[in-house]
Amino acid sequence: MRVLTALLLILSAAGQSRLDNYDPKIHIAVIKSGHIVFQHGRITAQAPEEPVIAERIARDLLDAPAPVPPGATIRQVLANTADGTPGEEVLDNRSFFDALKPLAGRAPLPNALKFAMEEHGTLGWFSQEYAGERIFWSYGPSVLLVRVPSKSLTLVASGDLTAARLEDGNVLRSRIAMLWLGGLLKDTSSADHLIDAALEHLDKGDREESTVLAREALNMFPELETTPDVTLLYLFAQLGLKETEASATAVMKAHPSLPTAWFYYGQYLENSKRFREAAACFEKITMHEPPWHHWTVAAAKKELTYLKTY
Repeated sequence: MRVLTALLLILSAAGQSRLDNYDPKIHIAVIKSGHIVFQHGRITAQAPEEPVIAERIARDLLDAPAPVPPGATIRQVLANTADGTPGEEVLDNRSFFDALKPLAGRAPLPNALKFAMEEHGTLGWFSQEYAGERIFWSYGPSVLLVRVPSKSLTLVASGDLTAARLEDGNVLRSRIAMLWLGGLLKDTSSADHLIDAALEHLDKGDREESTVLAREALNMFPELETTPDVTLLYLFAQLGLKETEASATAVMKAHPSLPTAWFYYGQYLENSKRFREAAACFEKITMHEPPWHHWTVAAAKKELTYLKTY
């Protein structure tokens, strides 16, 4: 409990003060109804044009199967994370938008399409629930936007956000987002605080402390083992935890065509010296038809070359 207690003390600070001493390389602004109410550093990255599609799709339809590509949900396509298929490729397939228009009703789509085609950004906001509130968020190569509509507040962060693992589709895996949301929504009991701390230590190379945090999270929240969260799969696989098996099963059941899931599980199997099973995971990525255009393809080919030496 020592780690969680320390985290709760940090997260109990009032207002925006928790952001004052945040990483100076990350620039932050909090906007309320169009006015900046907090600023840390200077926002220099160009914020994405506000995507509009996801907000106009009924929430229960966002996780419905998309017309294209196979295996993807509407949410994944709108968020440009369609199981390895870049959004700009989906843009070339008009059947997707023909199917999407009835769902959007009379809402215009051109602005979001133009933005995605020119900037290769997201086609819509991610949408998820946290502490009883609906949150919208979007991100680019060096900018993160998080909105809490009920409070008319938006967090804008710019800088090196590569460690935030935003491509996994969960804003709660961003440390800066969690610090802000945790204070704003008075949530200090979530397992996400422990998981984010474990990821932060892993990124810094402190595997021992990362393992302690991951174990504490699993002991307090045993349901994490079977939560279909690709970031959890990554964390468990990197630490070599036995819970990786159950995590991989849950993720692949929910997202059978997610290349990162196959890659992380393949790494776990390889490190466990289960080389034949690991090769099968990497081949799932390299031999996929139609071919995936994703960073895991080159990485899987490299691992297969290495495995041939055994």
